[in-house]
Amino acid sequence: MVKTDEIHTFLNPLGISFKQFVFFPLNDNNTPDVAGGSHWSLLVYSKPENSFFHFDSSYVSNHNAAWEFASHLIPYLTKVGSINFADKDCSQQTNGYDCGIHVISNTERLAEYAHKNGLIGNSDMTIKINPSAKRKEILSIINNLRHSA
Repeated sequence: MVKTDEIHTFLNPLGISFKQFVFFPLNDNNTPDVAGGSHWSLLVYSKPENSFFHFDSSYVSNHNAAWEFASHLIPYLTKVGSINFADKDCSQQTNGYDCGIHVISNTERLAEYAHKNGLIGNSDMTIKINPSAKRKEILSIINNLRHSA
């Protein structure tokens, strides 16, 4: 994990302070020097709502990783006060390997919702995700890009 006082080194070039929403895919790997981890979830910072929202397709198995990451970002994102943190309900995976597809699908849905509504806290993310269809869609995008190059 990056030290709190070094976060600006990574986030300043991205212009995070000017963004209304920032999407962070999170892995539960607690040893950053080694590849690994077993689960992905999505943490979203919503500037208009002064909140972090955590979407985990395996109930709250990544809650601690999300809270730890968010707590390091809070001093960077606000100079005064605090930022709310909420675990939000979302569609749950039915196996041990679809977390990445859920992160991709949740990101798409939330980005669209944020664009239309200007917030994400009221979004209904319990709508079922079809991992098989999403994989086919991603493969189609990859093949189209490969053929157009």
